[in-house]
Amino acid sequence: NAEYMGKMGNCYHVFELDYKLPKFSMFVPVRDFQKQPESSVKFHITERVNRIAMWLHNSFNTANKADKSSTLDARFVSLRNGLLLAIHFTPDNGGELTIRANSIDVCGELVQDMCQHLAHTELESIADFPQEFEDFKKVLMKVDEYNAVRLKLTAEMADSSQLVKALVIKAEDARILSDMVLMKKMYSSLYDVNRELIGEYIKRANNHNELLMALKEVNAMIQKAARLRVGAAKTKVITECRNAIKSNNIHSLFKIIRLGHLE
Repeated sequence: NAEYMGKMGNCYHVFELDYKLPKFSMFVPVRDFQKQPESSVKFHITERVNRIAMWLHNSFNTANKADKSSTLDARFVSLRNGLLLAIHFTPDNGGELTIRANSIDVCGELVQDMCQHLAHTELESIADFPQEFEDFKKVLMKVDEYNAVRLKLTAEMADSSQLVKALVIKAEDARILSDMVLMKKMYSSLYDVNRELIGEYIKRANNHNELLMALKEVNAMIQKAARLRVGAAKTKVITECRNAIKSNNIHSLFKIIRLGHLE
């Protein structure tokens, strides 16, 4: 808003102007990188290069022109965190587009925004995010560890529960027989076992919370991988990833995230 006061009086004029910032306006164009981003997502898209350039103009507020061979190269740097972003389009093989950025979140947002702008309802892609996959592998290892600890704690608590029942029966028998010494001994042992059970329960509760947090990270990674696709391919990634987790097939899980399908 701007305010203006005339020379002849105290009358203020307010001028309003609405301007919608492009979704990726925090990315500024650059000519080249010293080092290309290692991660990328590639896909086939049947589009003219000028339509891709139009999408870039609307989403990044920048003008990109195709060269004589009808290819398009655009490079950006994020003002927020310095993230490098490269977008390359070539008409070869019916149209191929590659997005390079070391962030699966940013690539997913770009894929969704592009498909929405170009009105594409179906899109399959090949993802390659080495660092993200390595971090995801560590998360899956944590899930296995937490599950192993959970099973171990459950078995130990079951054994202790059986011991509690046996001690209660022995203590009651000793009370009926008026054997106070034995009764005190049984209740003392019962107190120790009960205290151990409480400690095991706290361990199990903490392990359960950590397991839930790890599973949330797994689910978040599946959602990120799904956003690299559109339509049936997106749904297929989610379904096959969850089936792979249920069957504990970690190798196929990474293949699904990378290729979008198992076969």
